[in-house]
Amino acid sequence: MRGLQAQVRQRTFGDYGHFLNHRQTLSHCGRYLVYDTRNADPDISKTTRIESLDLLDDTVSILYDTHSQSIHGPGVGAAVCHPLRSTVVFIHGLTHCDELQPYAMTRRFGACIHVEPSNRDSGPRGKLTAIESRSLQPEIPWGVLGGGTHAHSFSSDGRWISFTYNDALAPEHRTVGIAIVDRWDSDADQVPELQVRKFEEEFQGIGWAAVILVPDQTIESAREECWLPHPTLRQLAFVGRIPIRTANPTQNPQERWIDEVFVAQLPEQADRWPRLLDPPLPDPQIPASQRANAQRANARVSSPPGIQVRRLTHTESAVHPGVQGPRHWLMASNCGSWIYTLMKDPQGTVRMVRVSVQDGQWEWISKNQESITHAPAIDSSTGRISYLTGKRLTILDTTTGQEMDVAWDSDAMDAIIGPVQFLSGSQGIFWNAKPFGSRWLQIWTAHLQ
Repeated sequence: MRGLQAQVRQRTFGDYGHFLNHRQTLSHCGRYLVYDTRNADPDISKTTRIESLDLLDDTVSILYDTHSQSIHGPGVGAAVCHPLRSTVVFIHGLTHCDELQPYAMTRRFGACIHVEPSNRDSGPRGKLTAIESRSLQPEIPWGVLGGGTHAHSFSSDGRWISFTYNDALAPEHRTVGIAIVDRWDSDADQVPELQVRKFEEEFQGIGWAAVILVPDQTIESAREECWLPHPTLRQLAFVGRIPIRTANPTQNPQERWIDEVFVAQLPEQADRWPRLLDPPLPDPQIPASQRANAQRANARVSSPPGIQVRRLTHTESAVHPGVQGPRHWLMASNCGSWIYTLMKDPQGTVRMVRVSVQDGQWEWISKNQESITHAPAIDSSTGRISYLTGKRLTILDTTTGQEMDVAWDSDAMDAIIGPVQFLSGSQGIFWNAKPFGSRWLQIWTAHLQ
């Protein structure tokens, strides 16, 4: 196994947390990292700021601040960068939060700001808008949600966003959804720049949103999704939890749940859903037979017509069935033919596998003898994947199958949090870790040689 050298460099030093999202935290120009100021994953409710780090000179800029110190919210976190423009999307709690109505998984939304990090004034900038519209009415129109979104992710063209969703009426059933945004510079309410906009129980967003599927007895929940690159199709892979029947030693059947890989394919007309489904005015270009009714009786949120959901993996006969290991999101190859995830081998070791999008066949691609302990990350331009076994970092080349250990100063770091991700140019990496002896989560980078 060939090795790589990495010169470790700490990039932030403030006495507060610097929490990177698990993907899409690098700006489209490759110069800035965007993050929130959590010091631990569960701390979104009491986190107030979204910041950026200039990788050229280590300048830290505040992109957005809630100016609220309440432990009950609203809270911000999990920032992602648009792939083609200076736009950032992140989780934002509803703006009226208190002890009785705190930040919660159904009381949050995808917030959007347009930023220019190179404009280095000391204060926050960017007018906040919501991606999705929100309503708690018994019947809501197409394109509107009635719960909370998180874990947002952009498609490669930046027009679509995927997310995980919890509806207010059934918060325990997690699913995945999508939003399409045609104009990032639109603001339906035309809020003056100095006016603080409220995002309470109901508001209008700039996007058209829907869920991919409604959880039921077949798929109990859906989560940890990723977009599959394709020249013509819109496809979203996700982890779905399904029931299987097993026999215990007394031969009495028992039901348990396992996580399998699924793919949802959006129909060709998905780009026209905002007009096809519940159009505000009849479009003469669309035949009346293709238009859908605005209100769906007895349904708060349902899936748009035409989505095809296909189960890829069938691992129920394995010794350790289903997706396993630390919490992680699915990753796709640049060609769209493979999905990468983690499973346990027969010895119980968490390893990397790739799943064929065509037929669901899967195979081990990492050779680690100890279990992978952190979420992996992929460099979509080269197909390389990083994974950690404790503090040991390995780079896996998915095109050749070659694995390379990275020699780095792991003693400088007390705890590594989350994945090790790739910088632009394919030679650099970045990650979150606490310096040895410090309580604060910082951002680190290294150049691979």
